[in-house]
Amino acid sequence: MVPFAAGGGFDAIVRPFAEKLSAVLGQAVIVDNRPGAGGAIGTDFVTRAVPDGYTLLFANSSIVTQPLLQKKTTYDPATDLVAVSRVGAVSTGLAVNPKLPANNLAELIELSKRRPLNFGTPGTGTAPHLVGELLNLNGTMRLVHVPYKGTGPAMADAVSGQIDMVMAPVSATAQLVRSGKLRGIAVLSPARSSLMPELPTFLESGLPDVQGETWYGVFAPARVPAAVIRRLNEAAGQVLAQPEFMVALRKAGYEPQFSTSAALAETVRADQQRWARVVREAKLQIE
Repeated sequence: MVPFAAGGGFDAIVRPFAEKLSAVLGQAVIVDNRPGAGGAIGTDFVTRAVPDGYTLLFANSSIVTQPLLQKKTTYDPATDLVAVSRVGAVSTGLAVNPKLPANNLAELIELSKRRPLNFGTPGTGTAPHLVGELLNLNGTMRLVHVPYKGTGPAMADAVSGQIDMVMAPVSATAQLVRSGKLRGIAVLSPARSSLMPELPTFLESGLPDVQGETWYGVFAPARVPAAVIRRLNEAAGQVLAQPEFMVALRKAGYEPQFSTSAALAETVRADQQRWARVVREAKLQIE
């Protein structure tokens, strides 16, 4: 179950993964897209499914942030789901209009202290938006959020100079940075992106508490037996050990990442704690 529409960014990672997982398990693995309510409809369906391991959720880090942003929530990812394995991640990149007088993160921070900078994101409550709010809250920068309905319009306005900068997946901004239409500043992930290894991380720039990586992983209903979770985790590991799968993901802009069930569960808990503070203090909410 994918809680977002077909044809989006999920397809490049979930469909190759499902195909390889089918071969490893020796049975069909069907991708079912059920979008709506910021991912809540498809996610809620999985939490209520028969806990036999045959209904799984392929989700990203938004399953943690969306419940924090909504008045009414139908699930808690830490208690209503059990983590199976991380599959991959995509870095968020920070890029600016080339005419902006800032060539690196230090210069950008200094510029923002002289005047607030407006930044575009794919929408309210997305990882790039929350990172921007975190930068505001901790006093690193002075930023004004400009939400868009997707990455494309945000990048277009950054290129034209309608906004100062854009925070979006590196896979989306890389081509514009290479062509000189945008200037890459940094990536918001623990390590440099394989797509744009020349860009430093925020950590390298002395801002270790600021990360905006979007991770992708597999979950099951909370009552699935531990033995089944172990088998599914092993199968995911076999998929992620295949060189051709890793190459395909990297070409699509994703960094392959296998994890234990416990490690992914800890990521969910850590993200809940970190972003709950940002949502509360920045007074963010989606109707």
